[in-house]
Amino acid sequence: MTHSKRRPVLAMTTSLKGGTGKSFFASVLLDILRHRQVPVAAFDADGAIGALSAMHAGRDETGRLRDPQNAATGVVAYNIRDDSRTTLIDSLGCPEPLILHDMAGGSLADMQRLFDDRDGLHNFLRTAERLEITLAFFHMITPDRGSVESIAIHMELSAPYRNSALDIRHVAILNRRAAPRDADFPVWFGDRDPAGVPFGGRTRARFLEAGGIEMSLPAIEARTAELVKRLQIPWRQAVRDPRLQLTDQQRVLNFLEQFEAQMPEGLRDLAGLPA
Repeated sequence: MTHSKRRPVLAMTTSLKGGTGKSFFASVLLDILRHRQVPVAAFDADGAIGALSAMHAGRDETGRLRDPQNAATGVVAYNIRDDSRTTLIDSLGCPEPLILHDMAGGSLADMQRLFDDRDGLHNFLRTAERLEITLAFFHMITPDRGSVESIAIHMELSAPYRNSALDIRHVAILNRRAAPRDADFPVWFGDRDPAGVPFGGRTRARFLEAGGIEMSLPAIEARTAELVKRLQIPWRQAVRDPRLQLTDQQRVLNFLEQFEAQMPEGLRDLAGLPA
């Protein structure tokens, strides 16, 4: 199915486990989109003060989080694990062409309860289909086998809708912050065990064959990233924040430029960024 920029996109960072870098990726993507003045509604599904909220939520003059939040300028927080999970469904009515949700690790099971029945995920997909909204799953890939298994499970769930009117996209983001080489991702790219027997690579092959989009998340020094997160400010603001040394400011700027330069055309199209 050919993607149209006029068709709204619901983008969700997802993984069956935590600690893969979902919120880190979401915070950078949101930063770039708003810097480029791309209309985007942002949601944090990991509770009241998740990582995305901490960096991008609207604050008053004293630095306190505004309540309520405006999804178009800040970040609306909810918890996918409690009754506020219906925020995910209701966000489909946002007027912005891109709706970004930073999902909690392992939230796929919670999505099954979206409509208070055992078929909540299916009904959620039906809602997106009825509203003609493209669904984009952003999968973080790490050297860990679990992150690759997560993308395989999501692809299996979306396979029955391949020939329907529902448009589902999958984006794999290789987290290279501590794993710069392809060889660091043996399960994703494939490798050989000590006996010379090949393993891995099958999920990636199916992913690419199905039209999946692949991107590498560039590295940034861990100390600099932690300093920015502790300040609880957007990345772009950190480039000129006097509380950071000039070296750290430049590292952030270099990282943002590398991130945007490495965004493949398919991801830029989904996000509404010019080619």
